[in-house]
Amino acid sequence: MRMKSVPACLAGVILVTGLVGTATAAGFSNKLLATGGVSTVEGSAGGGLATWALIAGYGTDEQLGATVHATGVNLDDYELRSYGVAIGIFDRVELSFARQKFNTQSVLSNGLGAPALQNYKLEQDVFGIKVRLLGDAIYDQDSWMPQIAVGIQYKDNKDDTVIPFLNGALGSNIKDSGTDFYIAATKLYLDQSVLVNATLRLTKANQFGLLGFEGPDGDSYQPEFEGSIAYLLRKDLAVGAEIRTKRGNLDNPGLNLSEDNAYDVFVAYFPTKNISITAAYVDLGQIVGALTQNDSQRGGFLSLQLGF
Repeated sequence: MRMKSVPACLAGVILVTGLVGTATAAGFSNKLLATGGVSTVEGSAGGGLATWALIAGYGTDEQLGATVHATGVNLDDYELRSYGVAIGIFDRVELSFARQKFNTQSVLSNGLGAPALQNYKLEQDVFGIKVRLLGDAIYDQDSWMPQIAVGIQYKDNKDDTVIPFLNGALGSNIKDSGTDFYIAATKLYLDQSVLVNATLRLTKANQFGLLGFEGPDGDSYQPEFEGSIAYLLRKDLAVGAEIRTKRGNLDNPGLNLSEDNAYDVFVAYFPTKNISITAAYVDLGQIVGALTQNDSQRGGFLSLQLGF
């Protein structure tokens, strides 16, 4: 990854995921520190990349919880900003919203006849609902059963330049909106201070929806995997890693548009139930490599969780 100025590098290595809290005072919550998770770039509770079965905030089954987040990610040729809110209802239902802003920064057309994509900004709204079906990640310590939740995310891409260009270049019919369906299982092992998560997502999205939905290599739902593991070094400090696979609807023999899997490694600090700070290094893989000649896009994130 090329070096940037110190302020730009700090901004690029940081993902801000807001403050976690409850609609009631955090002090009245019986949930353990750090069990509210952080906010994903799509607004749901989880890690930076992967959605977990946990419900946003620290609200118990008799309380409301809430999170707000602001996210910044700088990659080699792109930057992503995400802002949103999630509400946890009685530790059973989560409602979330995120607005993503994607900037092409230094992308050049590279002789492909692309429109003026340098410093082009596109936006995407993500509306989500998650429902906990079975299990309790905190209290079911004597059971093998993980906490299991299902969810839906509707993504509305506001782009009016990149998707039309790709449709013309590929002779395809890429859509500007789509719906993801997922099931997540999260297990917390308190004695071992370990959290593991596995999520199966059905999606038609290209690059999480930032490049639209469907394409020349597929117009049907395909399963993708999201996995996380975290280890608590102490009650207020965790380290971990994540992986998220991507489907690759835009593969084309004449253009280098394939998608690669995304990864991150992170450190999360929870000074109180109202605040979390997470720093991570992320590799999102190739993103429209034909325009940049970069096989992977690397950067980082830092996360702050603020609740009310």
